[in-house]
Amino acid sequence: MEHTALISPQDTWVLWTFLIVWSALSIYSEQKYKIAARLSGPVVACIGGLVLANTGVLPPKSPVYDTVWDYIVPLCIPLLLLKADLRRIWRETGRLFGAFHISSLGTVVGAFAAIYAFGKFVDRAPEVAGIMTASYIGGAMNFLATVNIFKMTESTTNALIVADNLVMVVHIIIMLSLPAFVWAVRWFGMLPDEELYLNGEAGSEEQSNYWRPKPISLVDIGKNLALAFLIVTLSTKLSDYISATAIPGALRDFLGNKFLLFTAVTVIFVLLFPGFSSRLQGTEEMGTFAIYLFFVLIGIPASIKAILLQAPILFAFCAVMVGCNMLVTFGLGRLFGYTLPEMILVSIANIAGPMNSAGVAITKKWSKLILPAFLVGIWGYVIGTYLGVIMGNVLKVVF
Repeated sequence: MEHTALISPQDTWVLWTFLIVWSALSIYSEQKYKIAARLSGPVVACIGGLVLANTGVLPPKSPVYDTVWDYIVPLCIPLLLLKADLRRIWRETGRLFGAFHISSLGTVVGAFAAIYAFGKFVDRAPEVAGIMTASYIGGAMNFLATVNIFKMTESTTNALIVADNLVMVVHIIIMLSLPAFVWAVRWFGMLPDEELYLNGEAGSEEQSNYWRPKPISLVDIGKNLALAFLIVTLSTKLSDYISATAIPGALRDFLGNKFLLFTAVTVIFVLLFPGFSSRLQGTEEMGTFAIYLFFVLIGIPASIKAILLQAPILFAFCAVMVGCNMLVTFGLGRLFGYTLPEMILVSIANIAGPMNSAGVAITKKWSKLILPAFLVGIWGYVIGTYLGVIMGNVLKVVF
């Protein structure tokens, strides 16, 4: 006899309440409690869905979940990319732009190394490597997009989230510790003070401004949602049109992929209307909340047993990728004359995303690198999904 969950799949209000409330609690707990911060908000979000589904409280399937997958998840991509002004990125990132691509090369090398070392032990290893390439060049948004593109199972996705976050925490700790070692400073060098720090109160003001609550009005919310819906609708229609053409199969699938088009259409919009996009407030916050709904949802159909079995090998898989990222970043970075702060920030921008790279620049009081560190991370959002999809397909052919 089929097991019946305590909450019915048709109990729409209760399920929506759980998704929204648990997403909010995950964000709050990460900022409020040290243990949640160590786990990270996405892991806390996954655990809620995972535990309640595996204990029979939540149903494994529901039309509510389909609504989130089909409508909410796509909206987060344009929301997070509406600040991705390529002209500003190229103009204001300076030396970090080149260093970022060296670090991205490290992620690509890491994907090959991880497949070579652990490919036989990981189910659908090329796709897993593609997903983590997208994540370790971009961030959670790119992880979400490639999981959808490669149609990864819920258990593998959950195990990947756990492994990824554990590796990411270790990586950030290492990066934060490096400037304390005299040998690292001597070997890699530091930028001159005038290129690293703002003087006196100016530096403190820029750092405090980063964490200051941002004003968002009803008009901002309306603009953000209207643009996100317009971009997703246009991209979906364009995807349907491309899919119906006589373009050769593999190229048609690539050009017509909805999640890749979400990125392309958003970036083109920002290029055409940079002033309008720059004045939008709250896009990152709204997009991030949508991603948290995804993290809660991905835990619901997953099996705790399957995650416990898969997570250790996926931890090793992710660790190899991140290790290669660091080796290439610091090896080639030194060869090309980049300094320790620059290499630390671009490695974090690749592995942990723009918010963390800017946060580390603030923590270290590298005031003049806060904005460049954030912008190269946004550039990672732009290219991450494309590179992840390409890598996943290349690795399927090679391995």
